[in-house]
Amino acid sequence: MKKREMNQSSKRQEYLITENVTFDITEAFRNFKASLTVSIPKNSDGKGQVIMMTSACPEDGKTTVAVNLALMFAISEAKVIIVDADIRKGRVARFFKKRSKPGLADYLSGQVKFEEVVRKTDQGENLSYISCGTHSPRPYELLESAEMKNLIAKLREEYDYIILDTPPVILVSDALALATEADGAVVVCRHQSSYVSDVGKTIEKLRFAKANVLGVVVNDYVSFEKQSARSKRYRYYNYAYTSLPGADE
Repeated sequence: MKKREMNQSSKRQEYLITENVTFDITEAFRNFKASLTVSIPKNSDGKGQVIMMTSACPEDGKTTVAVNLALMFAISEAKVIIVDADIRKGRVARFFKKRSKPGLADYLSGQVKFEEVVRKTDQGENLSYISCGTHSPRPYELLESAEMKNLIAKLREEYDYIILDTPPVILVSDALALATEADGAVVVCRHQSSYVSDVGKTIEKLRFAKANVLGVVVNDYVSFEKQSARSKRYRYYNYAYTSLPGADE
């Protein structure tokens, strides 16, 4: 890992919307949640809905958006679990200040039982998570395995929403292994940082893998008028959600 990349990684912080955030931040996530609930096809059997979160590249804030979306669903009394499917570099456990092992990779490889990887959070009974677990040299194979499909089916029986936090699509193909298992996919990008071409390639890859791309979240968004008036940390929490017309066709 390059020195610059190490410095960026060391500066990462985990933010939850319950930690003294302003009204407009919470409202942005509330609107995001509401948009998703009307965008995802309803399951006639009443089983839980699976939402896949991904991005084009690292540092786009994908995990921050995924965890806080799960928390917002839980606040609205839905039973939610977030699954850290980034077996290479998962960070979901850090948001809850917990260890990442054992987790998903350990379960899929048959080393631990289901009950050992599903954990409750300090944010209430409605929110649970599965961490990434021990890093594996074959993450794609684990994610496309029958064990993963069976796990998702089991979670659908027990939860209203299952949020899958998957790796960036441009760098690795891991997320594509889950494309058809999710009811919808959301792409996260960062304002004035992500390249439009990269976002476009990500959407193309997801659609090629038969994913139902619901839309794009623009993280760290600030309007031109407000750019000079807001600090970097404050901007970090602002989001814009854009649905994609015809994305589910």
